[in-house]
Amino acid sequence: MQKIKKPRLSSLTIAIPAYNEEESIGEVIKDILRDGPKYVGDFEVVIIDDGSTDRTGSIAEGYAGKDKRIRVVHQANAGYGNAMLRGIREAKKEFVCYMPADGQFLVRDMVYCLPHMRTADLILGARGSRADYTTYRLILSFSYLILLRILFGITYQDVNWLTIWRTKKVQKLPIWSRGIFLLAEIVVRFQRKGYKIVEAPSFYRPRTGGRVKNAKLSIAMRTFMDTLRFWFTLAVLQRA
Repeated sequence: MQKIKKPRLSSLTIAIPAYNEEESIGEVIKDILRDGPKYVGDFEVVIIDDGSTDRTGSIAEGYAGKDKRIRVVHQANAGYGNAMLRGIREAKKEFVCYMPADGQFLVRDMVYCLPHMRTADLILGARGSRADYTTYRLILSFSYLILLRILFGITYQDVNWLTIWRTKKVQKLPIWSRGIFLLAEIVVRFQRKGYKIVEAPSFYRPRTGGRVKNAKLSIAMRTFMDTLRFWFTLAVLQRA
C-alpha cells in the first residue's frame, strides 16, 4: 500500500449498530482502541445493541466499563435503520462514521477517506473488490446503484459502505428510511442541500464470524420499495 500522511481529525464518533455479533464485536472494539489514536485526536465509540439475544451487549459493556471513550446504548430490536439513526443521534463529536460490527472494515481502512474531512461534509468509502460476494449479491448491489443513478442522479461507486458525516448536518436531516436505503437517502439529502460529498478508496474484509443479515430477498425488496417511495415523495413535493 502506498504510504500517505495520516491526518489526525479533531473529533470523531464511531457508531456501531450491532445485532448478535458476539463473535466479532470484541475484536472490532479492540482494533478501534489500538488504532483510533493513530488517526483521530479525539474519538468516542457508540455501540447500539439492537436487542441482541447473544452476548453482544455484555461484551460491549465489558469494554465500556474499562474505557470512558466507549458508550453502549441498549434498545429493543428495531432493525438496522433505527439502530443506525440512534448512533447518529447519540454522536457528540464533530464527525460521525458508520462502522459495521462484523469487522469488515476497520479504522485503518479509512486512511484514504480521512484527509477529505478537512473540507467535505460527507465522505463515501468505495469497497472495490468483494471476494466473498456471490453472484446474487453482486447483482443486487449493482442493480441498486443503477436504480439510484436513474432516480436520483447518484453516480458514486458505493453508498452502502464506509460513510462519514459532518455530525451537525446529518443530525438536522428529517431522515425517513429505517432500512438499508437510509444511507442512500442521506446522500440524496446532502446532494440536494449542496453539501460537499467526496468518494475515496476504502477496503472490504470478508466476515470472520456470524452471518450476513442484509442479503435476504425480502430485505432487497423492501430496499427497492423504499427507494421508489422516497423518489415518489420528492417528486410530489417538487410539484406542490
